[in-house]
Amino acid sequence: MSQSVTRQVRQAIMAQLYTHASFSLPCLALLALGWALLFHDYLPAIEALTWLGMVLLTLCGRGWHLRWRQSRLDTTPLALLERELFIGVTITSIVWALGVLLYMGQLPDAYRAAMMMLTSLILTGSAIMLFGSRRAFYGAMLPLGLAILFELAQGNEQERIVACMLSGYLFVFLPTLLRRLRRDQATSLYHRFSNANLVAELKIVSEHLKLTSRRDGLTGIANRAHLDHCLAKAWRRCHRAQAPLSLVLIDVDYFKQFNDHYGHQSGDECLQQVAALLGKVPRREDDLAARYGGEEFALLLPCTSMQGALQVAQQVRDALKQIQIPHQKSLVSGQVSCSFGVATLVPDNHFEITDLVQKADAALYQAKHNGRDRIEVALMGKVA
Repeated sequence: MSQSVTRQVRQAIMAQLYTHASFSLPCLALLALGWALLFHDYLPAIEALTWLGMVLLTLCGRGWHLRWRQSRLDTTPLALLERELFIGVTITSIVWALGVLLYMGQLPDAYRAAMMMLTSLILTGSAIMLFGSRRAFYGAMLPLGLAILFELAQGNEQERIVACMLSGYLFVFLPTLLRRLRRDQATSLYHRFSNANLVAELKIVSEHLKLTSRRDGLTGIANRAHLDHCLAKAWRRCHRAQAPLSLVLIDVDYFKQFNDHYGHQSGDECLQQVAALLGKVPRREDDLAARYGGEEFALLLPCTSMQGALQVAQQVRDALKQIQIPHQKSLVSGQVSCSFGVATLVPDNHFEITDLVQKADAALYQAKHNGRDRIEVALMGKVA
């Protein structure tokens, strides 16, 4: 087992043990009251009340401790939790063993058999409740088990035979059975937590791959595939709402000349700066900046009018001028500039997604044809 899974398994087992211990305390209190009432004629009242008081005081103390510890299980060392549980069940078993030693010698044979059966039930229940911890299991079994065996060994021949059978049941059969249950429990919890961890890891990997599949490797913004996906979604949404959908195509002017003069490394850095700038331009949550291909970028602006798209394009153009990336080979400026093609449509049954892309592409072509470093707008397929 890996360390993290092993710790999760041990924490789950310890939490279960503390839950079982809390559940058992009211049952033991009722048994103690029934014990005292059933056998009250055979023991002096002061001794019976003293023993009953010890049992109830022990159970109340354990109940308070378990309730206090429940909220701290995750932050308490497991070794300390098991030690505290061991101390608690051992003290409880010792108090019950005192009851056996007090009562058994005073009872007639029929009641001795009843006490033996009751003690066996308590020991069996304790074993089932505490099988997750070998230490706690023996802390509960040994004091009370040895006490009942000692008293039976002092009785007649039949009781001595019963003592031999009971010792085999308590110290051979139960430990063997519970060892198997403990191993099966640990294996089941290990598979449960391993699968949960595997699912969590797969989810992280899936999210990473999903994010990677949406991102352009160079610039870190959305890639063409993700743009196409979001464009289709935005088209359907705007079609239902009869809202305008705008697309801005952006082309870095004279980028080939920039690459030839400054080198491809500087060209990559230039594209990264432009992409970072697109990511910083104030936009709404549904808007998307993407690398369209090569030195071209796109801004998808759902529910945005032509005027709004123009404002966004102008913001990008102004921001690009402010960062002043040198471009000595540009024929329109001494720094990197961009051409913009803006298209806006209200999707309906007469248009398709390709119509919007073609309009934006036509506007971009017109911007480049008219001298670059400008914004052109396409209206109903015509450039305005």
